[in-house]
Amino acid sequence: MIVLACLVGCIPKEEKLTVDPAKGYIDAKTTLLQAADDRDPATRLHAIEALARTVREEAGAIFSQGLTDENPAVRFAAALAIGDVRHKPSLPTLLKMAGDKEVEPDKRVYCAVIYALFRLGDDSHAGDLAKLLFDTEREVRMDAALAMGKIGEPSAMGPLRTLLANERDEGVKAQLVESLALLGDTRSAQVIEAYTKGYFLDLRLMAIPALGRAGGVRAPRVLRDLIHVRHPVRVRVAAAGELARLGHFDRGAYELCLASIRDPEKVLRDAAKRSRRLTDTDAASLKRLAAISLGWMKRDMAANVLYPLLKDADGGVRAAAAMSMLRLLKPYRPVAPEVKEPATRPAAAKAKPAPAPKRAKLHTAGGRD
Repeated sequence: MIVLACLVGCIPKEEKLTVDPAKGYIDAKTTLLQAADDRDPATRLHAIEALARTVREEAGAIFSQGLTDENPAVRFAAALAIGDVRHKPSLPTLLKMAGDKEVEPDKRVYCAVIYALFRLGDDSHAGDLAKLLFDTEREVRMDAALAMGKIGEPSAMGPLRTLLANERDEGVKAQLVESLALLGDTRSAQVIEAYTKGYFLDLRLMAIPALGRAGGVRAPRVLRDLIHVRHPVRVRVAAAGELARLGHFDRGAYELCLASIRDPEKVLRDAAKRSRRLTDTDAASLKRLAAISLGWMKRDMAANVLYPLLKDADGGVRAAAAMSMLRLLKPYRPVAPEVKEPATRPAAAKAKPAPAPKRAKLHTAGGRD
């Protein structure tokens, strides 16, 4: 009896949501809208990616604005976002970028523009991806492969396989393999598994979300193995999120993600004592990965630890926390009341000229500037 009482007492109690969920949702959304106008281009990029995954079409004006950003990585992210949500008002700007190299001189951005145009019904530039796939610049090859995978045309498998057979850069090869897997190549899905277990940490962290996106019957088993304590802590945290994305929740991995946000330096120190490999010291990256993973775990009480991150000094962490809060608190989002027309219309009054529309702001009321 005493043993049973001890076991029951040792079971961790489920936390309660202490953050006001409606306010938390609004504050998270405000954080992303502000981050999309941040001075730091990396923060703007993270914000656009997060908005595309959560707010989607509602943030279309921000994506359009991103097409004119001075930073090519931000323009690239904005074009991908426009393609993902099919934001039609951006079409004229995209056509200008595709038709004039003076408007858009960066070939990496052009890859994303081609994808966005294709998603909006214009495939007149899609043939250029085959040329860009064999460009001398590695990043152009990677982005062309990414665009091909997202477009989803099976005919792209031939060029992707041709490049993969001759490619020497491991980062490009990893992207080629993911794109092939998304196009239905089963062998490539197995190669992604191999990347998740490789030596290089950056490639492992790139392959883990690719495995989650590709899915497959083997993916949950592979990801469950990757949350084991013998793996680097960032690998474990990233794998935990992808495992949850595929519908498999692990309580221990959830607790690890919470600890990685509360005290990432301690988690990294403890992991270093067990590891014989190169010590991992990137606390900001760990915190960001943990924030992203919590968003897939469907535990709204995780908003308690995510909410303070909305003011984190690192823009990537702020964006990740806001994105996950929007996912977790979506059921609590404020809904505008429905405006009903009166049963009987009053007599028509003299028409007044409509006021000039106000310019859309990136900051919501009460937000932090």
